Amino acid sequence: MIDAILPEPEANPPQDFVDLEKLYLFCLVWSFGGALMAEDRDKFNQFLIQTAQTVLPPNLYDNFFDIKTLNLDNWEKKVPQYEAPVDRKFSSILVPTVDTTRYSWLLNHLLLKKRPVMFCGDSGTAKTVTVFSAFRQLDTDRYIFLNVNFSSRTTSKNF
Repeated sequence: MIDAILPEPEANPPQDFVDLEKLYLFCLVWSFGGALMAEDRDKFNQFLIQTAQTVLPPNLYDNFFDIKTLNLDNWEKKVPQYEAPVDRKFSSILVPTVDTTRYSWLLNHLLLKKRPVMFCGDSGTAKTVTVFSAFRQLDTDRYIFLNVNFSSRTTSKNF
């Protein structure tokens, strides 16, 4: 995650302890803490805030590390305006929310560094739509993807 966010050395990456700690905590939240359930996320968030030496926002999950300003900013700042799909297909509608914006951003940054990504979560949380939206933005000369559908009845043995 740190590799996906830090700029190349010649682009002057952050050097200050406070900036590096914010970056590190953001990456910790979305690497170790990304797969936690809501109750455990709260515990993990509180642990990180109590352990950190930097003043932090109350919920680290609600913030992203902006490499340009070196601040933790709210994800709501990144949510784009809704635009209707050009093809007018109902299945291609994606209304941007904080969650879809957050997960798309994380996915795109990790894909650019060729890192594996796994999305997990409850049914109906826009995992598939978010991933396909990101895949549609990839260079088709360099990337292809294969869709394998699973349901709640799919077992590892079936797969």
